[in-house]
Amino acid sequence: MGMNGWTRRRDLEGGKQVCIWLEEEGSRELYVEDQRYKGEPYAVWLYDDATDEWTDLGTFEGVEAAIDRAMEWATAEADDE
Repeated sequence: MGMNGWTRRRDLEGGKQVCIWLEEEGSRELYVEDQRYKGEPYAVWLYDDATDEWTDLGTFEGVEAAIDRAMEWATAEADDE
């Protein structure tokens, strides 16, 4: 499961992350998080380390839909460049 311009991070922190991708030439990180432990659905976030800003890309009841959204966003972002 590859996305141009993004590398999958393997050392997940804390166990709530399902997937994390790091931007290869930039400062952004793309997260899929399992928030069911606090009664919430899966969430997709974009974090920009350079600006310390988080962008909410949506919440999803299923993990597959959340991962699809993250990959869709990253692919669309690459197409825009």
